[in-house]
Amino acid sequence: MAVIMSTRDLWRAIGGGGELAGSPAASSRRGQLAVWSAKSVLLPEGDFCVAMHETTYLTLVFPLVRLPVFLGHFTQALVLELEHLRIPDATIATELSGSFERVEFARQSNCSLLGSLNDVGHHLGWELERETDCDAGALLRIQHELNEMPHANREIPFPDQAVSLLLSGGASA
Repeated sequence: MAVIMSTRDLWRAIGGGGELAGSPAASSRRGQLAVWSAKSVLLPEGDFCVAMHETTYLTLVFPLVRLPVFLGHFTQALVLELEHLRIPDATIATELSGSFERVEFARQSNCSLLGSLNDVGHHLGWELERETDCDAGALLRIQHELNEMPHANREIPFPDQAVSLLLSGGASA
């Protein structure tokens, strides 16, 4: 099961019902890419979701839509990024089946990760200002660039390198 730690604004925007629960027990999480934080980013170019993997800071960017379509966009952005990083298809399939068969939303409680999400949201806005067309290709290119952006105080500061190492069986990112 994957867990998406969500801000209240994102939860409302995707049509989540009721209050967000606290963090689920670690034993319910499966797969190396099981825990994410996500927030909505509202820009003149449109409304987007920025999601960040808790361990590697791998970043996903996609149009903000309501559930259940949201989960399809999330998974598609993840697959496209992993393919871009040349992660083997078998590894991608294992991660998706281990983590994304069932997704649970919980309250965002990691202040450090939320700060990084906010920074990435600002970078997304700056990148979109430079685009002439805000289409799927532009979002994917920006997503790739965000994963090449270093994050301070990280053992492996680049998300693309961290996730590649994690999924290759290397040291924890």
